[in-house]
Amino acid sequence: MKDSILPTVKTFGKNMLREIDEDDLIAYAYQLTYSLLLAIFPFLIFLFTLIGYSDLDSAALLDSLDTSLPASIYSLISEILTDVIDNERGGLLSFSVFLAIYSASVGFRAFMKGANKALGIEDERHIVLKYALSVVFVIIFALAILIALVSLVFGGQILNLLADFIPIIPLSGLINVIRTMLPIGLIFLIITGFYIFVPAKRLKLKQAIPGSLFFTLSWTGFTFLFQFYVENFSNYSRFYGALGAVVALMLWFLLTSIMLLVGVEINNVLQEMKKGS
Repeated sequence: MKDSILPTVKTFGKNMLREIDEDDLIAYAYQLTYSLLLAIFPFLIFLFTLIGYSDLDSAALLDSLDTSLPASIYSLISEILTDVIDNERGGLLSFSVFLAIYSASVGFRAFMKGANKALGIEDERHIVLKYALSVVFVIIFALAILIALVSLVFGGQILNLLADFIPIIPLSGLINVIRTMLPIGLIFLIITGFYIFVPAKRLKLKQAIPGSLFFTLSWTGFTFLFQFYVENFSNYSRFYGALGAVVALMLWFLLTSIMLLVGVEINNVLQEMKKGS
């Protein structure tokens, strides 16, 4: 068993390194990082402007971000988002919708190029279709984030209501499990959808799952470690001053982009190895 597994793992590793080099994955990751930086603030303003029109508690929403982001990054965006949430502005919503959709379309086209390159696919889809796909995924992504935020804010109240009908539910443990697992599950579903529908050639579900699992697990672990590092060991603020949070955000986006494209390469290499076996 060991003799059969080790050569396969070794071949997989060699193929991954070769594909990453031949497909210029790091260069596409830098391009995707730039696109994400353009898209993130318009998207957050759009999302939180919508929340400003709802009955969601802005303090609770910001608390959920505070627990999941490094302090320097959180401080960078919290002041802007607080102002957006507490002041309903129709003009800001209209502008941020346009800017978020445009910026997201740039980001998705960068991801499309990287994914198609990794999969060896020539993208012949019309530019209008590419923009349409970008808009659809922006909406899906925004809805997924809203669901996650609602679960964080109202999860306890919903479970308390259910407990009146199903008293055997262990509320405290279940609330903690939902708050931990729901965002991770949503990330997995969204990334799986990206890997299936974003490339010019649609993958099957089972072909997209390995890369999605890799990204979800590695990104979750990396984000936790990155948060710990930035808050305890990083000297970004000492070297860059007020720009330290921006530098940390850029590095986080870059490594996220690399993991996202590595997930595509994993799916591609596994398919090629399966064909060759």
